Amino acid sequence: MKKLFIISGFLLLVVYAFALMSFKKPDTGKIVLRWATDPNPARKVQTKLFGELNPGLEVTVESGAMEKLLVQCATGTGPDIIDIYGATQMDCYAKAGLLLDLTPYASKMGFDPSKTYPSLKEDLCVDGKQYRFPCNTGGNCVIYNKKIFDDHGVEYPKPDWTIEDFIKAGKKFNEPGKSGQTHIPLASFYPYWVFIDMYYSLGGRYYTDDGLKSKLDSPEAIKALQTYHDMMHVYKIIPSPEVVAGMSSQGGWGSGPIVWFSTGKAAMIMIGRWYLNILVNYPDMAQNIASVGLPRFEGHPPSGLLGCRGPGINAQSKHKEQAMKFLSYLASVDYGTLIVRDGDSLPPNPTLAQNGEMLVNKTVSDPAFHQPFVDAMKTARPIDNSPFINALEVQRWIDERLARVENNPGINIEILMKDLATEINNKIKRNIDRSKALQEKYKSVTGKDWKPEK
Repeated sequence: MKKLFIISGFLLLVVYAFALMSFKKPDTGKIVLRWATDPNPARKVQTKLFGELNPGLEVTVESGAMEKLLVQCATGTGPDIIDIYGATQMDCYAKAGLLLDLTPYASKMGFDPSKTYPSLKEDLCVDGKQYRFPCNTGGNCVIYNKKIFDDHGVEYPKPDWTIEDFIKAGKKFNEPGKSGQTHIPLASFYPYWVFIDMYYSLGGRYYTDDGLKSKLDSPEAIKALQTYHDMMHVYKIIPSPEVVAGMSSQGGWGSGPIVWFSTGKAAMIMIGRWYLNILVNYPDMAQNIASVGLPRFEGHPPSGLLGCRGPGINAQSKHKEQAMKFLSYLASVDYGTLIVRDGDSLPPNPTLAQNGEMLVNKTVSDPAFHQPFVDAMKTARPIDNSPFINALEVQRWIDERLARVENNPGINIEILMKDLATEINNKIKRNIDRSKALQEKYKSVTGKDWKPEK
């Protein structure tokens, strides 16, 4: 009987394999471009319009983890167009040689940095070479629930509010409001953003100008992380992992911070305009929300992290020229209008987002809601990466330190950040020791030959 099952199973596999070999996708005569991106339903609308504007071309959407894409690209089976989330990820792809240098083509095809926001230029380039163009862009703001503010008698935030104002307001949501309920002050779904936005508010940078030393042990970095620590463990504005675990076990908070805010359990969330893609699933919330710029530290101008989701082109793609037409499409008014309509952050084309009135859509019709996101583009800035170290590795180390802060209320922040900077600096030295190319880069930025420490 066992032998019969084995033979039957083998025959089924043979039949299945034959069926796969026999199946052929209908030949439409079009060149198909594979786009590695997220599964947002809006991608169907975006790819459809591209096909209509570019007869003979078709774009299909593929989703997958970064590790999978790296393997595919390295083995010559990767997609033609690759979405890159932030300068950190782009730095990794570019240094691995997986992305096409777009610099010689971008100006002629209308997707060079001058076709988008000036503040984004460094976010599209590595070592002065352009490797991507944005699909959407933006900085974070604070979206808040006016109904919860009213319930607790808290004044709505003013545009120039400070971190002190933010903490003062946040503490009040831990006390019962008129309804008798308490609320989560801040739904923090990505701690890294909260920390970096505060660090940038203090004028912080990741590295010295030459990229050779970390500045994450600076007084500004220590102050930003200490403030994050205090928001969680002292003022109880950000729920600690212990609190989250306790509430989740009781079925009280849904499946995560974005759900907490969207279901009226949290008063505020730090997030981009892309939240409108989620808000469509919570139509009753639309009338209750408003937005304001990020709080700043006293004596410092407002700022925050500027980022974009933007594709590059696989260096091994067989359809490089056609893929570049897709990047040209991203710079167009046609594509940008879709982004405005769907609320997926801000369009790459800045002429479509000069004020809040131009960003009004069906989800939120109040121009005042959209204006802070326009203003954020003028004050936010991208991460400054170093050519001497993998940016994703550094981000992983920062995330590890944030996790230690969250799980250890008594941790010494200054020691933690000095340890982080030392780890980064030591890795930079090891990288230069092992790479002739980095030694040449070192000489180009310092004017000196590299001499390894003994």
